[in-house]
Amino acid sequence: MKYSIAPSALAYLFGDVLENVFARRVSRLTRSETLPCRGVKVKRRDLAKVMLAAALVHLSEEGHLKLIPGKKGHILKSRAVFVTLSSQQSVQGPGSLEEQIVNNITGKKKKDDLSSIVWRLLSRDWPNPWSHIIEEARGYLLKGGYFVEEKRHGLAKLRGKKLVPQCERIAALEGEARQLGEMMATFQTRQFELYKQLWKGVTNGIASRQERKDLDAGDIDDD
Repeated sequence: MKYSIAPSALAYLFGDVLENVFARRVSRLTRSETLPCRGVKVKRRDLAKVMLAAALVHLSEEGHLKLIPGKKGHILKSRAVFVTLSSQQSVQGPGSLEEQIVNNITGKKKKDDLSSIVWRLLSRDWPNPWSHIIEEARGYLLKGGYFVEEKRHGLAKLRGKKLVPQCERIAALEGEARQLGEMMATFQTRQFELYKQLWKGVTNGIASRQERKDLDAGDIDDD
């Protein structure tokens, strides 16, 4: 299916309607993200992961890449998901996470480890790599007119311009977000073990880019 915007951005805007694949709401001890125009708080790390999962499942379903279960390691082997490009067609959404994922598949190997692709996608270590993924989606949505920049006043100027969601435009996308949720749920049901390892690969890839000194209780991954 063709969406009006990249599926990763849909997942950011409507994470709460993807509860069949991502259901955990926040506690006071976790870092949260309030979904634009919806007022729902979700775990920031889970939102970032479901955004990448949505991108990968969509790219697979559209035939841009193949997700291949396998094992990695020389002595102690562990399950993993490997990725190969299967189409040279351009990916929807210039600047989207989908485009960045495809651009970070090296092509040097027959199969590229998913966690390594996510590691390259993040480009460097971050205090909070989950937030960086969310910021990438916001930048993409700003270019598409789903956010606008407004000046701050007073001391708030030091924080730069404020991104204001365009709620009427965003609300019109909810039907597509629900279709995305159905597609992901179907993929999960049809290929449960592959989806489970995909989620693990995304989790490990993001976590590998966190600056060690910034670990705290809100960032410990309990998957």
